[in-house]
Amino acid sequence: MKTKHYFSETDKTFNDDDLTITHYISTTTPDRYGDIVNPAGMDTSNYIKNPVVLFGHRSNALVIGKNLELQIKKNGVSAVTKFADTQQGREIYKLNRDGFLNAWSIGFIPKKEVQKKDEASGKVYNHIEEWELLEYSSVPIPANPDCLNLMLKDLQDVSIKNILEESNESLIYFNQLSADIKLIHDKIKSIENNISAELENKLSVDSALQEFNNKLIKLESKVSFKILDLIKFVKSL
Repeated sequence: MKTKHYFSETDKTFNDDDLTITHYISTTTPDRYGDIVNPAGMDTSNYIKNPVVLFGHRSNALVIGKNLELQIKKNGVSAVTKFADTQQGREIYKLNRDGFLNAWSIGFIPKKEVQKKDEASGKVYNHIEEWELLEYSSVPIPANPDCLNLMLKDLQDVSIKNILEESNESLIYFNQLSADIKLIHDKIKSIENNISAELENKLSVDSALQEFNNKLIKLESKVSFKILDLIKFVKSL
């Protein structure tokens, strides 16, 4: 199973009485891996038989609600999610409603993938043209890592707290890893630039030496002719 995250910061509506959210679970925006999920290629034939909604893709731990509706739109897949009237369901609903959690993620099986080049940017993207939806989840990625303490403050469910704390540690580790990778990438780029500059300097030096050598050959030739003329002149005396 593959997963794709989407940060749903806009285009959301909430109903406190029904504990429902209308929101996007996927869009056509390329992710960090260069994948684009085609909403029209979604297969829900198996999913609608058991349309569960999870927290963090943990099917063995937290079923927080169910899907009431899926709509294929031009820019993504829209869903109506009804949260369970349980402590877990109400708390995760509230975290989404109050903007502490904004990320949703689809769990799916890709069936057809095509590499396509974007003419405007020149980048090549992996288009997932056909895919089977297995489930979708509210993802425990805080909208702002600094708000984690605020999130945990009023939570009563221990399992949700544990997942959020674990996810925050993973996020910190991921951010540090990303920073380390960027630092390495910058160093490699700097080395490449230095090598390129040195090669350019070497080519400039080689070119200058070649030009000097050509001039030297011409000068030696002229000197040779002058010496021959001098010898001829001496012999003529």
